[in-house]
Amino acid sequence: MMKKYLTYIGLLLTIVACQDPYEVKEPVFNVVTEKSVYAVGERIRFSIEGSPDMINFYSGSFENDYAFHDKDRVYDIVPKLSFRAAKFAGNNEDCAELLYSTDFDGNYAYENVRSANWINISDRFNIPPIVGTAASFTDAGIADISDLAATGKPIYFAWYCKTNAESSRTRFQVADFNVTGEVLGNSELSGVLYSQAQLSFRWALNEAAGMQASDLPSITNTLIYWNGIFNNTTGPLKEGYAVSGSVTLSDQMNLGLDKPQVIKSIQNENMTEYFYTFNKPGEYEVAFVGYNVNFNGRKETVKKIKLTIQ
Repeated sequence: MMKKYLTYIGLLLTIVACQDPYEVKEPVFNVVTEKSVYAVGERIRFSIEGSPDMINFYSGSFENDYAFHDKDRVYDIVPKLSFRAAKFAGNNEDCAELLYSTDFDGNYAYENVRSANWINISDRFNIPPIVGTAASFTDAGIADISDLAATGKPIYFAWYCKTNAESSRTRFQVADFNVTGEVLGNSELSGVLYSQAQLSFRWALNEAAGMQASDLPSITNTLIYWNGIFNNTTGPLKEGYAVSGSVTLSDQMNLGLDKPQVIKSIQNENMTEYFYTFNKPGEYEVAFVGYNVNFNGRKETVKKIKLTIQ
């Protein structure tokens, strides 16, 4: 009898010894709500049973939807261009034109820029006339530029600006020059593909414009500014090209993966409730993702709740 008992104890010790004390176990938890229909702005209480090491929360809203936690948001788009502009002072009404090129090679030296094949697209926009003696910006409109794309080639934009010989210079400024992607069927999802700051415009000036003692054309993250000395009545033609960085046009926009809200970290105590408020009506699938994790890895359990927000 004693021999059998010792054998049993030995087997039990062997089993315990073979178990990994650091084994990652699948989280056991649950999440419930009091009801399934709530009003916009109503505070929703999610009751949490169990205690995973970590909990991530997805509301089911745009950019916080578990359905896109491992799948990129890709939308069909129409690329469009918009900007605001101001033209003031002087008498050079034709001082600015918007161009694009598919054969510019990225060398911003003036002669090289000038020799590229630039196509004028100014007529797609409402570039303002001369107004007053100080900058007064107006929207130039928004234009479809999908036809500018060339297979396998980037495109470049350029503002060609000039002060005519024997004239008084006209100042010209551009702000909010943005290439956007308009999502087909849902304009609310449209977004900026290239901002003016990202386009990194650079001036390429002829000698007459570049040698001015003051009031040189300039560029900041927010402004393209054609300037110059006011009195050019005895001077030669001054011209320059404000050339962008390369732009790749596509018929799709990838917004990447949706990100969760981390509502419980491994350092936190047991979490028994979480509150959330929706600000738009609709059908939502809320997801709580519980994780147990250590140096051996991690395991997760997903709890989903469908809610109607009215």
